[in-house]
Amino acid sequence: LSELPILEETRAANVVDSKVIIPQLELAKDRFDLSICAVIADAGLDSAKVLNFIINDLKAKPYIARNLRREKDLKVSPTGNRICLAGFEMLYWGKFKEKGRTRLKFVCPIIHSKKFRKEHPFCPWMHPQFVKGTGCFAYTQVLSEDIRKQIAYGTPKFKKIYNLRSGCERIFSRLLDLCMQNPSVRGLRAISNHCTIAHITVLLIALTAAKTGNKDKIRFVKSFLPNI
Repeated sequence: LSELPILEETRAANVVDSKVIIPQLELAKDRFDLSICAVIADAGLDSAKVLNFIINDLKAKPYIARNLRREKDLKVSPTGNRICLAGFEMLYWGKFKEKGRTRLKFVCPIIHSKKFRKEHPFCPWMHPQFVKGTGCFAYTQVLSEDIRKQIAYGTPKFKKIYNLRSGCERIFSRLLDLCMQNPSVRGLRAISNHCTIAHITVLLIALTAAKTGNKDKIRFVKSFLPNI
């Protein structure tokens, strides 16, 4: 593997990876006429929208770790209904589609069930939504099990390919060597330009190494720039 970047974009810290990855993959595919066969990423990109795009649009295989923390945080009843902060089983209130996502809605049983309200007339937590008279609500995103079944989690092949992701960490390590750890500029635009220059420098080092007959040193940032 070359471990060289082909595309970069600097965004504000409050922009999550899952919002950026799809347009980035589309741009990389179109600009370089790439035939993407696999996408390796950490659990930050484990979302229904991303998985569906990789499998159905790119026709590629996702080697993306499952976000188990997100799954563990959800408290559900044996019937699959969400459990509220007070420990009550919430009522299923329909399925909703929004921006390509399908979500199940669950609502407060005290507000929406006369039978339940007779036994539990008040919310033990005095939730602000209960005080307003609307009751709390929660959503659970639906991820097609057909999509999950196409991902061979835990297999030797999945683990072997997923481990290649460490190459990304080495790329960032080289970029940090190029003054990205403590940049001397401030502001999103200036930082973005600074990061772009760092990426260009990494690629110029690789090009110089290749043209001087040192192809084995295309990633040797410190060797070519000893005074950084």
